[in-house]
Amino acid sequence: MRAAHAVMSFDADPRQVENARRVTKAVLGKAGIRDRDTVGTVQLLVSEIVTNAIVHGNANTVSFQLTCDADGQVLIEVDDHSSGNPEVREATPDDEGGRGMQLVTFLADDWGRKGTCTWCTLPTGTR
Repeated sequence: MRAAHAVMSFDADPRQVENARRVTKAVLGKAGIRDRDTVGTVQLLVSEIVTNAIVHGNANTVSFQLTCDADGQVLIEVDDHSSGNPEVREATPDDEGGRGMQLVTFLADDWGRKGTCTWCTLPTGTR
C-alpha cells in the first residue's frame, strides 16, 4: 500500500458527482487498491456524500478530499459549506431518495460532521 491523496473543489452541480468518482478511482489505483468491490464501495460512498452536499448544501461550491494511508484506511471528506447536519432517514419503498446516509452508516467504519464537513472512514481490507 502507498499513501495517496486528492483535493478538489467544484461547482455544486450534480454532473460533478461522476468527476469525483473518477478522481476516487484514480487515487485508489495510485494507492495500490484495485479490488473492484472495494473501489466500488468507496465510489458509492463518495457519490452519496457528494450528492448530499450538492442537494442540501447552501453554497455554490463543494470541496472534496480523499486520503488513503499506507495502512489501507480511506478518509472521505466533503465540505458543503452548510450549517445543517446530514440526516439518516428511513426511506419508504416509494421514496426516490433518502437512502444515502443509510448507506454511509452501513458501509463506513465511522462517519460524522466537523464544522461544515461530512466525513467517513473505511478500511480497504488491503493491508
